[in-house]
Amino acid sequence: MKKLSKLGLMSVAALTMAACSSGKSAEPAVSNVSIGITGYEFGPSVNKVIVELDQAISSVDSGSAKVTTADAERKIEKAYVSDEKGNALKEGEESKYVTLELAVSFDSEKNYSPGSPFTFSMETFQNSWSEEYKVELSGLTVKSKDSEATLETEVDAIDNRVSNDSAVFANRGTFSGTYKNDSTKKDEEVTLNYAAFEPDSLKDGDKNPLVIWLHGAGEGGDDSDITLLGNEVTALARDDIQSHFTAGDQTGAYVLTLQTKTYWMDEGDGTNGPGAGLSRYTDAAMDAIKEYVDNNPDVDTDRIYLSGCSNGGYMTLNLAITNPGYFAALVPQSAAYSYYDYERNEDGTYKEVDSETSFSGKEKVPTEEVYFDDEKLAAIKDTPIWFIHSADDTTVDPTKYSLPIYKDLVDSGATNKWFSYYESLEGADIPGITYQGHWSWIYFFNDQVTGVQDVDSIKAADDLSAFKASNETKGGSATAEVDGQSYNNIYDWLNAQSK
Repeated sequence: MKKLSKLGLMSVAALTMAACSSGKSAEPAVSNVSIGITGYEFGPSVNKVIVELDQAISSVDSGSAKVTTADAERKIEKAYVSDEKGNALKEGEESKYVTLELAVSFDSEKNYSPGSPFTFSMETFQNSWSEEYKVELSGLTVKSKDSEATLETEVDAIDNRVSNDSAVFANRGTFSGTYKNDSTKKDEEVTLNYAAFEPDSLKDGDKNPLVIWLHGAGEGGDDSDITLLGNEVTALARDDIQSHFTAGDQTGAYVLTLQTKTYWMDEGDGTNGPGAGLSRYTDAAMDAIKEYVDNNPDVDTDRIYLSGCSNGGYMTLNLAITNPGYFAALVPQSAAYSYYDYERNEDGTYKEVDSETSFSGKEKVPTEEVYFDDEKLAAIKDTPIWFIHSADDTTVDPTKYSLPIYKDLVDSGATNKWFSYYESLEGADIPGITYQGHWSWIYFFNDQVTGVQDVDSIKAADDLSAFKASNETKGGSATAEVDGQSYNNIYDWLNAQSK
């Protein structure tokens, strides 16, 4: 099978002209192929192939069609005449576009979706768009008023991407500023990407809540779509989650995402730190948030909510600690903000030892000295916080990160602090799939966070033994209660928080 080239397209055009000059109707031919990408709980996957033809057609038959994407054979679930974004048209309507909907799967052993357009780097531990995404199509029959054709093509479609999920985050740009790097002691320019979901329905009338999302280590880089699709952040713009937020007669919330080129836990040397130091992006991220709020005067500054996962969970706590009282509530998930400090070499870099369990083969060495000290605790003691973590997280061990932080908070007398603690991560998009324990944010984006740990039991215990991980009660057997009001859903609780 030959790859469709510019020469191939010229040949199609020549054949079309020849057919017209001979009085025959030209058969429909492929002029372009795009891939439709949707965000799932496990990341992005290509669930549509959108075929553009050189003329309008009225019907499609996929009975004998076969599709392979990125060398993986895919099951065709539906085929229909569509618009250029892959949306189905009404029966009988004509269009130059045909869309094939593909079944999506996840390989739990390889921790990978065969339809993923991402490539994960084992050097940087970040995702990027794959350099190539080959689509092979054969046996697809299309009909126009005057003729029909059975299509066959092979193309690289990585640069022809359609993501209706991420497209709704239409306000995009960069924030730049000059900041001192504490590692190099030099001034440097820092640039962050941002993308915001801003429903038209919220732009008039009451002031509106703002939800801010901070990505994990794998979703940094130079493209906000990596952030939006890598952790299914696009779910925050969907109606089922938006419906939890209200402002007067309005329903919904703005959603802002920030993206760093390296890692939120980068302390200045470009590497991913252990979560026991100050991020080089601390001031830049805060300035970017403030600039967005200043540019959107209908944002309710008493209802700015900050959340993030892993690296972003670290940064959620870090920003709140360094900017006490700014945020109305926090939702740190699998948060990599360390409870303990780490050993350092004489030059200030972190000491590392060989490790058989870490991705890099090296791991940093924790000490018994507490990093989350009384000063840091005091900075967030009065801020409402709802933690999410899973007991089987081997990437960010909850016993060294979120659990002791939470216990110190509630032991100090802090109120309106909640913790949803799971045994494992059971999927909803593909039932029967269990994901690696680090991905506790899937429950957040699936709107499944309801139960919390029993605060009194945790305070009464001398150690962390009172934490009881539970999938059955969706995080815990207790209910979040604030001023006599019970909350059985994390978004309902978040909506109610105001400074």
